[in-house]
Amino acid sequence: MNKITTHTAIALVTNQAFFLFVAAYVICTLGFIHYHGLSDRFSIFMYIKPATLQFIPVGMIFYAIYTFHIMIKIQPKNLFLYMFFQLKSSMTSYVFIRGVLTYLAICIFLSTMTSFKFLIPEINPFSWDPALDNFDRKLHGGYAPWEILQPFLDQPIITRFIDMIYAFWFIAMLTVLVWFIFLSKNEILRKRFLLSYLIAWTVNGTILAFIFSSVGPAFYENIYPDINNPYHGLMVYLNVVNSNYPLLALEAQQLLWGWHSSGAVGTGGGISSMPSMHISIATLILFVCWRTNRVAFRLFGAIFLLLILLGSVHLGWHYAIDGYLSIVSTALIWKISTYLVSDSNCQHNKLIDKTDAYSTC
Repeated sequence: MNKITTHTAIALVTNQAFFLFVAAYVICTLGFIHYHGLSDRFSIFMYIKPATLQFIPVGMIFYAIYTFHIMIKIQPKNLFLYMFFQLKSSMTSYVFIRGVLTYLAICIFLSTMTSFKFLIPEINPFSWDPALDNFDRKLHGGYAPWEILQPFLDQPIITRFIDMIYAFWFIAMLTVLVWFIFLSKNEILRKRFLLSYLIAWTVNGTILAFIFSSVGPAFYENIYPDINNPYHGLMVYLNVVNSNYPLLALEAQQLLWGWHSSGAVGTGGGISSMPSMHISIATLILFVCWRTNRVAFRLFGAIFLLLILLGSVHLGWHYAIDGYLSIVSTALIWKISTYLVSDSNCQHNKLIDKTDAYSTC
């Protein structure tokens, strides 16, 4: 128990910027929501159970890969006993305890963010969509980006593929989170990613989402019934495809609109178009992949970001400008994280029990 207590204290001290950021975000957001008399619809534990259910299979995949690595590289005489003692040892290690604390903090952070996201239209009603649509057209020679893309993507099989990649974003994000929460041995990169992750959700997913309160093309007609819907043709096409090849995007859009109409709150919910958090997180993943100096990872990161950007427009989730702003703002956030996380952060190496055999730099 003393070892667990010691590691908990060290984790909180050496990662204080991360935990203090979460605490400040929760307090400020709750205060803002309370000021508007909506605190009864606020929850900081919304993500604990569903996130755990999502993390478990991802963790099992990583553990299976690690077991396979042990089988090939170490080849212990009794694999079961070897893995049992490895697991037992890791459960009290600094890395695991720090990971659990980080995981719980992220769950509380995302619960707070989602609570706020659901309440955006009640505090600042949706109004920016016509302006964003107009700006998109000016930026693309008088055409809506979906109109430019449609001649190239006007095939159900292509739309279905993009839809699957867009849904894969959740798996990609969870995988990267699990890696940096529990597995990464690059302490500087781990701290940069996790802090950038928090700031991205704060700046893009909270502050800018509130300022530019908007719903996106998929819900344009629902919010602005008196305005000619410039995305009617896109949604007709998607519904035709959906009748033969069920699209996860349309299913999710129906779920989100149902929550919005009923005033219900759910994990991953809340309607917000500008800016795009899909693009923001995909941009962070690209930056992480770029730091590996491996061509395959760099190609994956770049192609993944491009496909998510195409999907955000083609599937009716976002205006192109939503993604453009996200890329720029996330790049700035990543750059700022360079100054927030420096080599001096590795000083905690001297504090960590050497039996953990964990290299943090």
